[in-house]
Amino acid sequence: MQRSFERDIIPMARHEGLALAPWDVVAGGRLRTLEEEAARAASGEGGRTILTDSWQQTDDEKKMSAALEKVRQDVGAKSLRVGTC
Repeated sequence: MQRSFERDIIPMARHEGLALAPWDVVAGGRLRTLEEEAARAASGEGGRTILTDSWQQTDDEKKMSAALEKVRQDVGAKSLRVGTC
């Protein structure tokens, strides 16, 4: 969710003719719909806790997910996930 590194690096990469390989572009699974969040809680599946103590979304992640869900609906994509649009 934090992409400031790319904003700083892209101009230099363009100038030097370098390629970039984005990683973790969907926030390591932290961006998901309210339904997906509820399903994880109900099933006990949880989620990744490598970079945080809790698998549950923060308030900011919920806001970002809701905004992305609106965009998903507006463009007619099937999912927030890459490769399933």
